[in-house]
Amino acid sequence: MRHLIDYIMAKVFVAVLVLFGAVLGSGFASGKEIVVFFSRFGNLSFLYIFLAAFLFFLLFYFFLKNAEKIAIIVEKSKIIKTLTFFVSLIFCASMFAGLKNLFSHFPTFWSVFSVTAVVIICIFFTLKGFRGLEKINIFLMPFTMLAFFVVLVFCAGRNESFNYSVGASAGLLYSPLYVALNTCMSGLVLCKVAKNLNKKQVVSTCVFASFLIFFFLIFANIVLLKNGLSFFDEMPFLFLSKTNSFVFSLEFIVVFCGCLTTLLSLCFNLCSTMNYAFKNTKISAVFACLLPFALSSLGFSQIVSFLYPICSVFGIFMIFYLVFKCGDSAFR
Repeated sequence: MRHLIDYIMAKVFVAVLVLFGAVLGSGFASGKEIVVFFSRFGNLSFLYIFLAAFLFFLLFYFFLKNAEKIAIIVEKSKIIKTLTFFVSLIFCASMFAGLKNLFSHFPTFWSVFSVTAVVIICIFFTLKGFRGLEKINIFLMPFTMLAFFVVLVFCAGRNESFNYSVGASAGLLYSPLYVALNTCMSGLVLCKVAKNLNKKQVVSTCVFASFLIFFFLIFANIVLLKNGLSFFDEMPFLFLSKTNSFVFSLEFIVVFCGCLTTLLSLCFNLCSTMNYAFKNTKISAVFACLLPFALSSLGFSQIVSFLYPICSVFGIFMIFYLVFKCGDSAFR
């Protein structure tokens, strides 16, 4: 009996790590995404994070519960395929741009070498499929979460006397946009997570994954609100941790791991949609990595600040479309 319980919990644990890894990208880990969607709205941002956590739970549950239906809908719908491709492409480009920004701290040779290595790793794990994605999340996510917590604890000790906020009520719109963006672009990955999970395990996975996101969003938001000057940096938490070499190194690793795990999810998404055009997994995997890499030349901050909100609107449309197609049983 104990072995059975351990096995069930292990399945839930792996599923939670994959879900959290799909959300914890460079925008989240660096703080830039949190600034754009939450912190810039001041104290009301805490309310919007509560709303986001609740919406994450609902949408995680929707995708996991209706995984088979959604996979069929995506396969048959040209509109959803096109939107999934576009959103995944933009998100994937931002991850590559974030890594370029991160590796710019290295000498030129090592910067180029590191970026090239990441592209090769992405192609390799995209070819490996969902199993490869599970394995790398199991390996990286526990350490990444712990390191991120240490970075936030350190940054919480900083306090700059500078406040910055814009139309706080707009956060009521940005909160669902943020959730839609992060769930729609990982839709195919979320559907794969549901395989071999029963209803109770699905609920447990959604609860734990939503709570993890909520916890880190709240903590990160507290730190950012205390340090308004960081809002203007491309990677706020790197900016805040630069006074301590050890913490800076940890944050560097956190952003790298966040980029890599999300990149793999997105490359998997892109490869799946490209397969319908190329009919060849190897060609699809290569293009799924090289195309967003080329687009990343737009720059990290520009993509997060301007293209993410646009993609969020597409995400809202995709989710409403899928819920409509799934019918009355969508959340039952």
